[in-house]
Amino acid sequence: MHKRQFLFAALAVAALGTLAQGPARAQGGQPLKIVLATPAGGASDIAARLLAQNMAKSLGRQVLVENKPGGNGVPAMQAVLSAPADGHTLLWAQSSMAGTPLLVKSAPVKSFAEFTPVAPVINLVYGLYVNPRLPVNTVAEFGAHLKANPERLSYGTGVLSEYMVTMHYLQAAGAKALRVPYKGGSQLMPDLISGELQFNFGPLAPALPHVKSGKLRLLATLPERTDLAPGVPALAESGIATDTLPIWNGLVAAPGTPKDVVAGLSQEVNRALADPALRAALEAQGFRVSGGTPQQMGAAIESATAVWRQFIRDHSIPQE
Repeated sequence: MHKRQFLFAALAVAALGTLAQGPARAQGGQPLKIVLATPAGGASDIAARLLAQNMAKSLGRQVLVENKPGGNGVPAMQAVLSAPADGHTLLWAQSSMAGTPLLVKSAPVKSFAEFTPVAPVINLVYGLYVNPRLPVNTVAEFGAHLKANPERLSYGTGVLSEYMVTMHYLQAAGAKALRVPYKGGSQLMPDLISGELQFNFGPLAPALPHVKSGKLRLLATLPERTDLAPGVPALAESGIATDTLPIWNGLVAAPGTPKDVVAGLSQEVNRALADPALRAALEAQGFRVSGGTPQQMGAAIESATAVWRQFIRDHSIPQE
């Protein structure tokens, strides 16, 4: 998997190399800003800052990360939409944002596809974590415990993707639980450790240190096993399919950003992702490096939007 992704990223850089060599670099000393919809310390924040550091060295100018958490991504979207469409301000796109316009009346766009796609960046490995005081050690035991205690266990969600994954699991397991929404994964983690929350589906990166210290118990990963958690099964091994769930991060720009600027930015993102040092740093955090073209980013958004639309229909979720 990783070898194919590395080859793809390298080919993407080569393909873009003849396009608009200058846009990302030629915008002078003005900082490049990446706006995130999650708090500092979360999985997306970790990945964005690693990428920003690498790009800053290559571009010779500041690449800033600005956190605007909460609101299902609406404040972050608004920040990018209110900035000039010149490529200086980018949105760190999460697959969950494809669901925001479908779920949130105040969303500033009717479709997330209105943003200009730049490049895919990473796919995330998720885990099923439980507070260690819960008397379960396997996915099967957890499912049985949930069904024996309907709507008595609580879980947290920092982004909509965590909500989708949890609802997907609960439906497959025939169980019910109570949802507690947070502005981001880093904010729910203390409550999961304390036992105020009993379980969570979320990214591996911020939770892994707590798993290693024994403060959390990791029952499964998805969409597949990871070398960072040896011996931990994939959720799919319990008979729960997860391959259709979109869990990715990428970069998009404001609508109307010039094509040559987008091409230059995409080139720089793919160049960074082909750097072995950055790849190693991202993979050490449980991210699977992707990379790719604006067209592939656009296709990922369209696919995620379709999945979210079906998910909303299946669960009869009203717009807020």
